[in-house]
Amino acid sequence: IVYYLEHHPEVKKRLRQEFDEVFGNDLTKPITYKDLEELQYCEAIIKEVNRHSPVSFMIGRVSTESDNVGGYEWPGGSVFHMYFASIMKNKDYWTDPEKFDPGRFYKVEESDKDKYLPEKKKIKNAYSMFGGGIRMCPGRKLAMIELKCLTTLIYRNYDIDLVDINAPMKYEDGFINSCYELMVKIKPRKF
Repeated sequence: IVYYLEHHPEVKKRLRQEFDEVFGNDLTKPITYKDLEELQYCEAIIKEVNRHSPVSFMIGRVSTESDNVGGYEWPGGSVFHMYFASIMKNKDYWTDPEKFDPGRFYKVEESDKDKYLPEKKKIKNAYSMFGGGIRMCPGRKLAMIELKCLTTLIYRNYDIDLVDINAPMKYEDGFINSCYELMVKIKPRKF
């Protein structure tokens, strides 16, 4: 989140506006569940960061019985891998897929009539942050609360700058992607 916000100052500015609208400039005000529900742009940023850099890039499933998928007959026990990292950047499902745009998750139904048309039509099957169906992550709501709280605490209280804005993000991609180094400068936020 820090990497993407520092590369998109207009998004960071809008996030800070949301924090100021919800919390004011009282840095000691505790975060309540009601406050977290109001942080819709913050949630949109979290989802867009995941779309660009998912924690898990694919989901696997094993069929329990034979089935016809994509015009082919697959025997029971076939292993299917859904490569969500690719689906979440596919132009058939996303408006300007390479662009970092939290707006695609923020009040999409209220946005310009056709701006996010692919998202409006296919987002249910084209986006997976916590899996789907009966195997959807049971901790997804807690995870989103934690991500919102952490993002709020960091950007509500501190000014953050990347040490080298041109340095690529250093991460290991495997079954789980993880950032292993992100050099930042942190100082208390000034209003």
